[in-house]
Amino acid sequence: MDEPKKTSSTEPLPSQTLEALAKTIFRQAQQYGFSKQDWVRLVNLLLDMGMERSGVYTPPPSQALSSEDSSRPELPGDLTVRLYTSDDFETLNAWVIEADGKNFLATRTDSLRHDTLEGVLADESSAVGIVILDGRPIGALAFLNIDREQGKAEIRKLIADPTVRGKGYARQATQYWIEYGISTLGLRKIYLHTLDTNLANIKLNEQLGFRVEGLLRDEVIVDGVYHDVLRMSLILPH
Repeated sequence: MDEPKKTSSTEPLPSQTLEALAKTIFRQAQQYGFSKQDWVRLVNLLLDMGMERSGVYTPPPSQALSSEDSSRPELPGDLTVRLYTSDDFETLNAWVIEADGKNFLATRTDSLRHDTLEGVLADESSAVGIVILDGRPIGALAFLNIDREQGKAEIRKLIADPTVRGKGYARQATQYWIEYGISTLGLRKIYLHTLDTNLANIKLNEQLGFRVEGLLRDEVIVDGVYHDVLRMSLILPH
């Protein structure tokens, strides 16, 4: 059987093809029972997907961020990410038992199998990194449930030093870690879970290229209140 002819991404599709696709979407939407508001939302989503490469990640040219990129502020200090060593245990353990760091190991749906630091470090499907600023550790990153066959993993991130939060270091360090996951671990999809109320984290994830792919309703209880959990992911182009 002959393979279908590939059309260049810059070449417009024939009007008949677009009409056929539109009719298919229209029939399915009618059967589903779309309202006028649903039609507007659908059109906006299609525009977003077409114009913004929704959820598709383009890796940087190297593990070091370019200071010439005007979209990334030039941060003071020397920021690096290195792999965890046994010498980091006491520092990392102190971070994850604090209130601000407890979610780093929190069990989530289809996620972490161990809820102790020792369990994560002993798991061959985990990789942990330490964020270093000017020679001192300020946070940690991790890939959990690394599936090498499928090329996917869950990412966790933590800036433990409160004095450097909100200054862009989390974004830059996470970009280094993402590139490590892609170039060294062979990941094609990286996903995470975040509370619907953690707007700062959601915004950071979107800046990194993550897009919402699912909503787990009333998934967790925090201080006696049910919260939704967003699943977000970024995907390499095929």
